[in-house]
Amino acid sequence: MQRRSPMQATIHGISLAYDDFGAGPAVVLVHGFPLDRRMWQPQTAELVRSGYRVIVPDLRGFGESQVPAKGWTLGHLAADLVALLGYLGIGRAAFCGFGMGGSILLQLLEKHPDKVAGACFVSSRVRTDDILEKVRRSELVDKLAAGNREEVLAVLSSELLGEGGGTRRPELAATLREWLELVDTRSLIWGLQAIRDRKDHSLGIREFFQPTLVISGDRDTLVNPEHGEQLAKGVPLGIGLEFAETGHLVNLEQPEQFNACLLDFLGDIRQKRRKRVELKDVA
Repeated sequence: MQRRSPMQATIHGISLAYDDFGAGPAVVLVHGFPLDRRMWQPQTAELVRSGYRVIVPDLRGFGESQVPAKGWTLGHLAADLVALLGYLGIGRAAFCGFGMGGSILLQLLEKHPDKVAGACFVSSRVRTDDILEKVRRSELVDKLAAGNREEVLAVLSSELLGEGGGTRRPELAATLREWLELVDTRSLIWGLQAIRDRKDHSLGIREFFQPTLVISGDRDTLVNPEHGEQLAKGVPLGIGLEFAETGHLVNLEQPEQFNACLLDFLGDIRQKRRKRVELKDVA
C-alpha cells in the first residue's frame, strides 16, 4: 500500500502517529478505548483496494502517539483529528469511529460538521453513562491510581470480549491482551475519566444531517445494542445494522461482513458526491 507523509505529526504540541495509505476520497478510522490504530488492520487494505485514502491515527496517549503531560477530554481528541486533517491537506473526510471513537465523532459532528462527509458509528452510544456506570469507571481509576493495573486490564479485556468471547475467539483474546499491556497507565486513567464525563448527545443528534451508519453487535455486553438503535433512529439520515452472534469488537470479530457494509456505505456517499458535482456542472 502507498504511504503518504511522515508517520508522525506534531499536533497541539503532541506527536501523533498515523498511517496514510492509498488515494481517493479520505476515510478516517478512529480507534476506541483502550486500543490503538492496529484494531483497524482488517479494514485498511480492503478500503485502499476500493479506491480510498485511509487515514488511521493513534489518538494522543495511545499506540505510538505521545503520552501528554496532563489529562484530556474527548473534545481535545476531536480537535486533534481536525488539526491532523489540516496538516494532511484534507478538507473533508468520512469518519468511522469505534466505541470512544464514536463519542469523538459525535463531538466532530457538533463542533466541526463541515469536516464530516459521512459518519459510521461502531459499538457506540449517544447517551452519557448512568450513575452506576460512572461509579464503575471511577472505581477503575482508583484501582489504577493504587497500582492495581493488572486487575483493571483483566476487567477491560473481559468487557471488550464479552461473555464467552475469549473462549470463542482465543486468538483475538491473546492479541487484545498484548495490545492492552502496552497502554500507559496514565492513558488508561485519562481515558476512563473522559468517557465517564462525556456529553450526552441524545437531543443534539437531530441536527446531524450527514449520512450515518450505525453498526452494533447483538452480543455486546459493554454497549447495549439499544444504544446503537437509538443513535440510528435519532439521526435524520441514519441507518442501523445489528450483527448476529457478535460482541463489542464488531470489526475484528466479523471483518468480512463489516467491510462489506462499510464499503457499501462509503460507496453511497461517493455516488451522491458525484451527482452533486454533475448537477453543479449542468448549472
